[in-house]
Amino acid sequence: MASMYSAKVMEHFANPHNVGEIPDANGVGEVGNPKCGDIMRMYLKIENNVIVDVKFKFSPSAAAPPSRPAVWPPT
Repeated sequence: MASMYSAKVMEHFANPHNVGEIPDANGVGEVGNPKCGDIMRMYLKIENNVIVDVKFKFSPSAAAPPSRPAVWPPT
């Protein structure tokens, strides 16, 4: 059975891009649900009104990692 996801999507899933922190970020945003622990923080580095770097960190809830194999990868 063919994957319902493209090779590009699967490559990004296996080897995430732009993960991490930018120590001298110009902008930092955070979104999530602190009650369950799912939080994403995004870092932006901007020079001359142009985004030159973007990184993110994600803190999943305790339930997220164990449930991941149930929904990913598709079979």
